[in-house]
Amino acid sequence: MNPETYINPDSNFLRELTGLPHRGAATPCEIEAGRLLETYLTGMGATVRKEPFQTPRTYVTIVYWLIGGLLAGLLLVPVTGVAIGFVWYFTWLAWRYFNWRYSFITKFPVQHTAYNIVGRWASDTAVRQKIILMAHYDTAPVSFLYGPKQQARFRSSLIVSLILMALAALVATFEAFGVGLPYIPQIRYVLMVYLVVQAVMSTAGYWIKGYTNGASDNATGVAAALATADRLREMELPNLDLEVVLTSAEEVGMIGAHQYVEAHKKEWNPAQTLVINFDTLGAGRLTVVERTGTLEVIRYDNIPTQLARNLLQTDAFRNRAQFGRWHTADFDSVWFVRNRIPVLALCALDSAGQMPCIHQPDDKLAQIDPTVMQTAVDLAEATIHKWMAEPIMAR
Repeated sequence: MNPETYINPDSNFLRELTGLPHRGAATPCEIEAGRLLETYLTGMGATVRKEPFQTPRTYVTIVYWLIGGLLAGLLLVPVTGVAIGFVWYFTWLAWRYFNWRYSFITKFPVQHTAYNIVGRWASDTAVRQKIILMAHYDTAPVSFLYGPKQQARFRSSLIVSLILMALAALVATFEAFGVGLPYIPQIRYVLMVYLVVQAVMSTAGYWIKGYTNGASDNATGVAAALATADRLREMELPNLDLEVVLTSAEEVGMIGAHQYVEAHKKEWNPAQTLVINFDTLGAGRLTVVERTGTLEVIRYDNIPTQLARNLLQTDAFRNRAQFGRWHTADFDSVWFVRNRIPVLALCALDSAGQMPCIHQPDDKLAQIDPTVMQTAVDLAEATIHKWMAEPIMAR
């Protein structure tokens, strides 16, 4: 198959992938999508494997556990001092989860089995350069917090929520030790009402609208990863160990990517490993991500990102791509950054720095602009060639 056919909106691939109503993690539709991806990777000559892991089906479960745990602790403050530890524990879990670190809250019930789909092409030589092309194939629940106006306020809203959770833990501590009475209990009740409102607002979209179709977020990323792999495969580059990693449960909290990194990171030599993550390439301008994060800023200070920055100054990409930041949630690439594994993160942002249609009912194939995917594939390929030409010691 011609690599460019993957990123053509009229291609069988994109039509089949978006022909499913959704690809929610660990749902029958996601299993069907996984079978489709296995078929295409096998047709490309890859050795294909499925890597199972446990995950909640949506972040809705996680939000309810976090807020439910906080509410239970706050309710029990007048009854037992143990409640203080309960509130602090769930505040800590929330702090880690919303700053995109591993949080044990992702292991709370109910757990389901989801699968990462991995296709590999490896040369027979002992010395190999490892290229990982990654994209998540699961789709998000519809969320009212991702509308155009809400996206701009998402990070600040999340920071306020985390601060108020920490305040709730302090209030519980003060009340248990009799400090600030009688006003502290009133503050505790106000915070409890706020938490209930947040739980409703952040999950109502899912209960009313279900999942998105996920054409832009992230069928486009999957298509770009496959097209890039097909180009590299056809070039028959020497000493190359190439993997396409299509993750699930990204929309739950980057859980599939975390599982993949934890399972394989000891196999990789960072000086000989390059990861490119494709996420949401449906509309806007191709963007090389330089920073993400909520309260903790995550910086993409690495060689492949610098190589991409240099390429953006050339005639081939100057008017086609840009550098940018994304602080509305995060990408699968976060686990590579945290493990100091070189990673280039690519997405598409509009002139307002937002991702059109994500987590919305209109994230459908008709909204897709294929030129962004084409630019992503071109930049990924160019970055890989530059990186492979770099002396290993210089990395």
